[in-house]
Parts: sequence; structure tokens; C-alpha cells
Amino acid sequence: MKTILPLLLFFFILDLTAADCNTIRTRYECPGHEKYPIHLSFDDGPADRTPALLDLLKKEHIPATFFIIAERIDCQPHRNRCQTGDQAACQSLQYCLEHKKTLQRTIREGHTIGSHSYNHLHLSTLPYTEMEAQISHSKQLLAPYFNTSPPLFRLPYGDGWFNRAEKPAVLETLHNYGFQHIAWEMSAFDWREADQQGDKILQTVMHEICTKKRGVILFHDGDSEQEHIGRTFTLKHIAEWIPAMRCVADFKPLNYFYKNVKVIKR
Repeated sequence: MKTILPLLLFFFILDLTAADCNTIRTRYECPGHEKYPIHLSFDDGPADRTPALLDLLKKEHIPATFFIIAERIDCQPHRNRCQTGDQAACQSLQYCLEHKKTLQRTIREGHTIGSHSYNHLHLSTLPYTEMEAQISHSKQLLAPYFNTSPPLFRLPYGDGWFNRAEKPAVLETLHNYGFQHIAWEMSAFDWREADQQGDKILQTVMHEICTKKRGVILFHDGDSEQEHIGRTFTLKHIAEWIPAMRCVADFKPLNYFYKNVKVIKR
């Protein structure tokens, strides 16, 4: 009897989970029972709540890739101004040092790291030398943190990738600097303020997964226009979205999709 009871409880929980997923699939019009290979990626960090996101990913055993705005970890300019008595710079220096700690933790916990350029600019609109400087400076700053071969890069706004036929110099320059560009097949559109209400973002994500059926999905943990505060709506609610996503997603590491990308242990 002692052996039977735990087994009955296990199958009860299993049936309850299956029933919940059936409800989720019906709600988001995702027929069948197949789970699709998905990789989570996050842009524009590190940010203030990125550590809480790391807590969640660790708990859920989900691998992710973080594309870092290199300016977020460029502490020396803040340090220089802080030494002259600039209190705002001193605060920015503290943020920057926290960002570095978060990035180090991200690597320790097995996630992959890529560059999201130095600033968050439309690279194809810049003079060539400035565009190249954005790429090269980000590589210099993030070199100690890259944990893949080749190192990864995601273009801000997708600019240089969406319009690669008209603006080939951007991807060519990335290639010259040894980068592998990582695009996305799906987007949560979590940067759109109009979507930051109710379960609009989850609805978008579930539709993307159930129609496209595989690939990298784009979220944001940071906000390119704010030094420290991230995408608060995403970071507040993603723990609520993950269980529904699990009903249709089989979370995979990035190199499941990019076979040439090798993870380097740091």
C-alpha cells in the first residue's frame, strides 16, 4: 500500500499536468501534442532584474543566450568622471560593476553570451568607420566573457540583417571580425508598450511557437534607452509564461540550431 500511494499520486499529477496543457493548447489554438525545439534569447542587458531572470532559468533548467550592450560593462569612463567628483558618474560606476557581476554569473550558470554592439544604434545608417568601431569596441570589451567559438553577435534592431541585400557591409564586417550573427525566428515583441498588458505577450509567443514550430525566440531583459532598469514587464511576468510555454516548447541550447557554434567552458 505504501508503494502504491506514491505511484497513484504521481499519475494523478501527470494527468493534471496533461489536462492543463490541453487547456493551454486550446486557449492558444495550438493543436496536437508535439513540443517544438525553442531557444530563449534576451537582448539589451544586463539590467537590474537580470539576476532574478537567472534565478528562474536555473530553477526551470532552461538554457538561454544573452546579447549584451557592451557599453553596459564599460566602467572606465564612469570611473574617470567619478574621480573628478561627478556623483552621477559614481552611481553609474556602481551599476556598471553590478552588470559585470551579473554577466559573470550568467556565464557560470551555463548560458551563452553574445555582443549586441557597443551602443544600441542602427549600424547600417552609420559611416563605415563608426559602424566598424561599434563592432570592434564591443568585441574588445566582451572578449573576456565570450564563451562560444565563433563569438556571437546580434545586430540592434536587426539592422544589417533584415536589409542585408541593400546593406551588405554590416554582415561582411561582422564576418571580418570573426563573429557569428544570431538572428531570430520568433519575437515576443515585449518592447512594445501596447503589448505590455494582460497576456498579450504570452499570446504572441504561443502563436509564434505553434505556427513556426522551431527556432530562436527574442525577448529583452534590458532596455536600450535606460542605463540600469530593464524590461520590467517581461521580467515581472516571465515566470508566469514559462509553464504555458512548456506545454508546446522543448527548450534547447543555441548550438542545437547553430551546429558550428561550440561552447567554451570558462
